[in-house]
Amino acid sequence: MSRQELERFVDDAEQDSSIRWLLRHCRTNDALILAGRKLGYRITRVDLQRAMEAEREEQRLCWLNQQCETISPAEAMAWLQAEQKERL
Repeated sequence: MSRQELERFVDDAEQDSSIRWLLRHCRTNDALILAGRKLGYRITRVDLQRAMEAEREEQRLCWLNQQCETISPAEAMAWLQAEQKERL
């Protein structure tokens, strides 16, 4: 249940400038969780940690995707054939 609460907290903060103002003053994760709880959101440290880990993983995957080149099927076949010739 608290994962949904964290998502609701984020959604509300994105739309409510007073919540955003309050959160800007939070300097630690514990302060962020305490602020959320004072506002009535049932969030936990574990949910925040998991959400942060998921965000980092998503950013890492985006970075990796940007490093990849897109090549045409013909280029891929030519590359594979060249690799096979080198092995012989």
